[in-house]
Amino acid sequence: MKKKEVNDGVLYTIAWSPLHKYDKYSITKIIPELPGIVLLMENVPRNQPRKLLYFSCWRDGLRIGLKNLMDPIFTRHPALSSRLQGRDLYYMYTVVDTTARDMQDILWWLIQTYTPELNDSENYTDSQRFNNISVREEDLPPDAVVERLSSIGR
Repeated sequence: MKKKEVNDGVLYTIAWSPLHKYDKYSITKIIPELPGIVLLMENVPRNQPRKLLYFSCWRDGLRIGLKNLMDPIFTRHPALSSRLQGRDLYYMYTVVDTTARDMQDILWWLIQTYTPELNDSENYTDSQRFNNISVREEDLPPDAVVERLSSIGR
């Protein structure tokens, strides 16, 4: 993730992982134990996944955060977890390891831009630090081990 502040605005650049089919056993091999945001999607006809939920994982990290969200016994969000059960789920993630307030701003922008089914776009707020928040999204190549983001100033 990169961040560039200009006057009263901010531009974040994030890199999404490749799309993965959700499997509670394989996520331990795929998702890192770093803070970030997970996008859960449902596969619908014609293989066009529908965005269901953007979920931030700050303290627990992505791996534990997603496992705990999906586990009906350990989840802190039982209503949300039950709405995800039984669906044909796919996910992508992006690492956001700067501050929790940066993650809040990025998550706010994603929710406002894409209005996923299970996020509350009307009541989720940004950190109130900037008047203008923008996010540039990039795709991380499937064989990449680390993020290589384009320079922000182009």
